Amino acid sequence: MQDNTDNLVYAGFFVRLAAYITDMAIVSVILLAVRIPIWFSRIFNSQNILVRDLFFKYSFADILFYVLTATYFVLLTYFTGSTIGKKLFNIKVICAEERKFTFFEILFRETFGRFLSEIIICIGYIIAGADRQKRGLHDLLSDTCVIYCHSRNNYNKQPVNYNNSQPVNYNGQSGNYYNPAGGSDIMDSGEAGNINNSL
Repeated sequence: MQDNTDNLVYAGFFVRLAAYITDMAIVSVILLAVRIPIWFSRIFNSQNILVRDLFFKYSFADILFYVLTATYFVLLTYFTGSTIGKKLFNIKVICAEERKFTFFEILFRETFGRFLSEIIICIGYIIAGADRQKRGLHDLLSDTCVIYCHSRNNYNKQPVNYNNSQPVNYNGQSGNYYNPAGGSDIMDSGEAGNINNSL
């Protein structure tokens, strides 16, 4: 059975980085509707539960922003295969096993998988440059990969057979000439003469 992955074009590190930056810019703009009220609440009451440290150095607002950002990536990737940023760069996420990925796989990829990829100077993302399928650590752990929406086209050139072709005799004599429809035909002296006169 032929491997369908041979025709896939895997998205490299830089195009995926550009798509991610685009997505984060979009999410930041969307979250302004939540951030602005929280900023005002911090100005008037610095001990507000929304801005006060709740879990280590993270406040309730920090956790809320993370959950909303992760929701954006999880839902769009699961239902459409790509986020807005990925759509702009014509790339999408697929399962490496040629099946539909599960919701848990995408949830793991966009949360814990990305967390692991970002630790130690984002080495989990950088390894995508050395992988044949351009997969980062979060892709390897969730069994996914990122490809371009178009596939690689393999064109098979048909050989041209010139064995039956012979030069035309323009001296008014009968001879063989090449017929593009296939094979060679006999040219009588009248036809050869007409060709000669036309020249």
